[in-house]
Amino acid sequence: MKITSLKVIISGSTIEIYQYMEKPLPYDFTVSNRGSGIGSSESKIEIRKRSMQRTRSILRRLINANAWRWNKPNGEVYPPIFVTLTFAENTQNTKTANFLFSKFIKRLTYYIGEQKKSFLKYVVVTEFQKRGAIHYHAIFFNLEHVRTNVFAKIWGQGFVKMNMINDVSNVGAYVCKYMGKDFDDDRLDGKKRYFCSKRLNKPTSIRDEKRARAIVEKIPKELIKFQKFFETSHQGIVKYTQCQIDKQRSFKEIIPQLYDYPC
Repeated sequence: MKITSLKVIISGSTIEIYQYMEKPLPYDFTVSNRGSGIGSSESKIEIRKRSMQRTRSILRRLINANAWRWNKPNGEVYPPIFVTLTFAENTQNTKTANFLFSKFIKRLTYYIGEQKKSFLKYVVVTEFQKRGAIHYHAIFFNLEHVRTNVFAKIWGQGFVKMNMINDVSNVGAYVCKYMGKDFDDDRLDGKKRYFCSKRLNKPTSIRDEKRARAIVEKIPKELIKFQKFFETSHQGIVKYTQCQIDKQRSFKEIIPQLYDYPC
């Protein structure tokens, strides 16, 4: 198959490669009809499903671009910390809940750094419990160790669960199993399904085909973790490849061309 165009997305220790192909497909690969709605016949459900897939991909990449990428004053890397925050009260209004979370961040900032200006880096997903109350899944990227009981006291709204992530490279894929599993909840329609702190690292997208091809050619085959073909109504056949290195390494170490990019 001939490659008609190429895109590379770098998110921390993960590289995703999208190769847009001409037919026919090799016989030994299976095509998934991801987002293959045809013309105007595409249903509202299919459109919603594609939207949720895009949102999960954005969330996963944002997390990977920041996990293991923030350093302590002594140079050590902060491990990501995954936190669940619940409301003891049956808080169902997202505006109210987000206001309380904002106040919590101010208290946490002052407790850790004794300052008012927030330096914490995080991503938060809003979900609803069965009883209707909101709860949050959050991942912090530069949080000093705080005992769970102290953290819960600072939160002050209900139950807290904390897990330090030590041995996972693709943190985005790992936590997205828990964060965003209810993105299709219609109670969140018209509302932010996730929010984040300011000045986070962003994934790097390289669409210039010449540069993207030069990068792809430098990636050792042993770093390839996953490949598949799928088909879309707008882009046709796409070969997707995901590559992974150790969580605290940079692809710049093995691909010199990446020194031109903020990744």
